[in-house]
Amino acid sequence: MILGLCGSGRKEDSNSGAIVQEVLKGTGGKTELVWLIDLNIGYCTGCMRCAFEGNCWQNDGMTELYKKIIDCEALVIGSPCYYGDVSGLVKSMMDRSIAMGYMGIGKESEMPMHGRKPLAGKPAVLVSAVAGHGVERALQTMEGYVTFSEMKLVGKIGAIVGMGDVREKPDVMAEAKNLGGKIKEALKK
Repeated sequence: MILGLCGSGRKEDSNSGAIVQEVLKGTGGKTELVWLIDLNIGYCTGCMRCAFEGNCWQNDGMTELYKKIIDCEALVIGSPCYYGDVSGLVKSMMDRSIAMGYMGIGKESEMPMHGRKPLAGKPAVLVSAVAGHGVERALQTMEGYVTFSEMKLVGKIGAIVGMGDVREKPDVMAEAKNLGGKIKEALKK
């Protein structure tokens, strides 16, 4: 299953959501789209209990999302650009992902800091949309997440469009669908 995560606060006319959906459609495979706004995701407190106890102490929306992220074959992450960077929803999801490296094991004496890398090698596509500026910084932030997680970046798309206008931009939507095809190809290797 190819998992799409969208960090937009607006589901109805979300540009980043529309692009993520088009990427997923372009894969031609089994997909699931999760709107982070539908989950109650707290922020990481930096307590490192995940490292020592094998799970995050917060029992919230990330609890169910961890399994979906770990089990997916590929990941598509979309975020609008808020104040020059990713949305708080996406940032909280990324920060809380540290716990996935310790799921069920806690810190072992021989384990390097930051635990295992359960997403290593998985293809990833990044999406950001904005009506103004900052899309490059948002993509850069998400790319840091992909790099740290050792995923394989297949591609990224940044769209500068008016609120809810991306579906009227055939070039952007075609590029999104093409990136879905690149995920499909990456999964064959």
